[in-house]
Amino acid sequence: MPCLLSFWINTAMDPWTTISFTSDEREPSFTTIHTPIFYQDFPLDTHGEWRQEGFYFMVPAQCQTVQVHISPRENGADGLFVSLDDVRLRTVTDEEIKAAYQAERANFPSYMAKSQPGDGKNLALSVAKWEGKAGIPGKPFVIWALGSSFTDREGDGSELVRAIRERFPHAPQIIYRKHGGPGEPWEFIDGWIRQFVAAEEPDLIFSYTSGTLEGLDAMLTDIRRRTTADIIIPSLHFKPDSTMTPEDIEHGAGVPWDKVREICEKHGAEFVDSRREMADYIKQAGLVPDDLLADHNHQNMHGRIRIWDNVSAHLVESSQATGKPESRERRLSVAPPTKSATEEVSLSGQWTTTNGTVQSSAAGARLKVTFTGTQIDLIGRKTAGGGSVKVFIDGAPAEQAPVFLMNYIQPNKAHAWRIPHTVDLRSNPVPQAWMITMTSDSGDYRLEGSATGPDGTGNLAAPFTSKSGQIHLDPKFWRQGRVEKKGQPVDYGVSDGDTFRFDVFRSAAGAVSFQAEPPGQLVEPLARNLPNQKHTLELVTNGDGEVTIESLYVYEPPEK
Repeated sequence: MPCLLSFWINTAMDPWTTISFTSDEREPSFTTIHTPIFYQDFPLDTHGEWRQEGFYFMVPAQCQTVQVHISPRENGADGLFVSLDDVRLRTVTDEEIKAAYQAERANFPSYMAKSQPGDGKNLALSVAKWEGKAGIPGKPFVIWALGSSFTDREGDGSELVRAIRERFPHAPQIIYRKHGGPGEPWEFIDGWIRQFVAAEEPDLIFSYTSGTLEGLDAMLTDIRRRTTADIIIPSLHFKPDSTMTPEDIEHGAGVPWDKVREICEKHGAEFVDSRREMADYIKQAGLVPDDLLADHNHQNMHGRIRIWDNVSAHLVESSQATGKPESRERRLSVAPPTKSATEEVSLSGQWTTTNGTVQSSAAGARLKVTFTGTQIDLIGRKTAGGGSVKVFIDGAPAEQAPVFLMNYIQPNKAHAWRIPHTVDLRSNPVPQAWMITMTSDSGDYRLEGSATGPDGTGNLAAPFTSKSGQIHLDPKFWRQGRVEKKGQPVDYGVSDGDTFRFDVFRSAAGAVSFQAEPPGQLVEPLARNLPNQKHTLELVTNGDGEVTIESLYVYEPPEK
């Protein structure tokens, strides 16, 4: 939803201004879910006079509240204030925000990032979804942006969403989600992938940061093993001391980008050679790298827009696509029943067939499917007189299936980033809420589950497995938990009393109801986070109303 925030401001100092959002996903840790205005690119110092300012921005689809933060950058002299008046928030038309967007770009030298041969070759599944050839109809396309403050500075993703819609006008609703931390490298983003991002079924993962080559390889491996998402990895922007020589383009910012390109190629991730494109633009426009920076480090509005321009050049249908979309996601017909090398659908009992769907009001009608993958969804129809089905996975009731997912590890302190990024589930997990509580200033903690109770004590610098065997913490995923520098006391990133909460939940549905008013489409994940191998799923009608099944949808990550 496009909006305009306007206010009158009177100040003799230059304040920070951010607009951020919260949703029902989680409370923000270091960065909020979206911050389109962060290190704004012009001073709000009005020299003691009243001035009206306005900011256009997109409210995310998952937004519940809009938060406006205005505060001094530094402590001012006594008697200095930031005064606000007549704060207004209103929705705007698409035409109005498009005009504002074009006016924003008009302030910069002209630039047209051109698609090169091979661009988009690793985005075939996303393109198919944008064209309506893949995906579940009506299901939003979810983008997850993960990284450091560089990713955060790419704003609310509106430039990316706009570029997709311009190229693919029939694309489904697009949701842009973001999570970041200061200097967050690939190796810790891997923790987020494992902990909660994979569980939220991303369609596209964007990461604008850096790290070690080993960290990048591990992150891409986990994305490829746990999700069917496409991936975009751009090279980073230039700093003030950048020479923009061929050597600097390939090895600047402390990263061997030629090796990054090779690792992306290995995992089928879309590498955006943004440094090369940016160097040409800066030279041709007669600029210097600092012209695209806000604080000699982070990109300003100019830099942000140009990075999205370089990414957008890859949003094309490529004749060199590295894989077919159906190798990762595919829809299985129930009428006629699918029969292929990897999947087979069969029906038994009392079913009727109408327009490619199957219906039954009888008890004991069975639909059986063998499939290969980590997740399977049911697509059907809900009605006021709808019935229900029992679900079985690999011969057992689905409510007993040993498949689990977790959510974000939530610290009790705002802006906390020296935190555990993921835990591993080990022996016989029980769905419940977990709490890690620090018991000293030197990294000691205790673990307690809402069902299991006290489950052991540990220290963030050492591997830990809970007494019940359910939870394992690897110190490599506790970011800067313990920092030791020569001649200085050991620095721990936590304090006595700090807490970290997360939930474990079963990721299979024991039953599905087809009853709802008003009638509509039913999309229900039946089982998620399964081992990536062949499985058998059965649906058995209960005879308590009509069950209408349109199809099944299978997810098979490309790496095992």
